[in-house]
Amino acid sequence: MNQGVAGWMGITVLCGLAAVGCGSSSSSDSGPNMTATADCGSVSVPKLLTLSGVVPAAGSSVPNSAIVQTFTLVGMHLELTPTFLLMAAHTAGHSTPDPVKWTVLLSGADTLYTSEPITWLTAPGHVELDPPGLLEDPTTHCVSTLPTPTFSYDVTAP
Repeated sequence: MNQGVAGWMGITVLCGLAAVGCGSSSSSDSGPNMTATADCGSVSVPKLLTLSGVVPAAGSSVPNSAIVQTFTLVGMHLELTPTFLLMAAHTAGHSTPDPVKWTVLLSGADTLYTSEPITWLTAPGHVELDPPGLLEDPTTHCVSTLPTPTFSYDVTAP
């Protein structure tokens, strides 16, 4: 399922996710061959981003009608393009609409992502969505990733 949100300037893409405006992190070098410090992640060992308020919650069961998916990126102002891969465990088919539009709202030190209402092609079914890749901050070269799976819930007939 492709899901998009308008990006900010300075987008860097690694394996499918676009990221901009990562929080403050330091790097070990300021030259063109800059490498990320251990505390901010690298391509080989990305930093796992912390999410809260993931809805529908992992393991939950929801009616397959006007589902609004949300998550909060904790402690960072980061606008990314939420795109997700349908995993082998996913049995609910594609979403309507497709692609899904997302809104982004800064809230204190966090960033809140909210999808437009969606339904899945097949219910009952299981939704299992993973991020397709890594995020790189173009300024610090810190590399991070969203948790896997980002969404994991069941849908029932509406």
